[in-house]
Amino acid sequence: PPRDGERHSLLVVEDDPDLSNLLKEIFGGAGFEVRTAKNRAEINAEVNKPLLPDLILLDIMLPDADGLQILLRLRAHPKFARLPVIMMTGKAEIADVKAGLAAGADGYVSKPFKVSALVTAVNLVLGKS
Repeated sequence: PPRDGERHSLLVVEDDPDLSNLLKEIFGGAGFEVRTAKNRAEINAEVNKPLLPDLILLDIMLPDADGLQILLRLRAHPKFARLPVIMMTGKAEIADVKAGLAAGADGYVSKPFKVSALVTAVNLVLGKS
């Protein structure tokens, strides 16, 4: 169930403003609360809010951070160890996917992606049908 008891919340970590806005619009229209972050400081601020998101969509290539390193840090912290994370990235080689999953990602979606595939992945990880 959603952490707030009403609707699932997503934290979209994406430095491309157009893609970030598109995801906010799509998931907001699908009934999700959507928060966004584009750099390390905004990620820290979002994950330290009183109510954690239900799921993080995490880009690997950020201007001041490596998404895989962020994921490893999240998994090493008891508060965030079980927080679902789906990587979304342009890095689509088999080695990249393996690295993301080995770091603890719950899913891996390569850019460019079909929005329907991303929505399906989010719903699957959250246990929604």
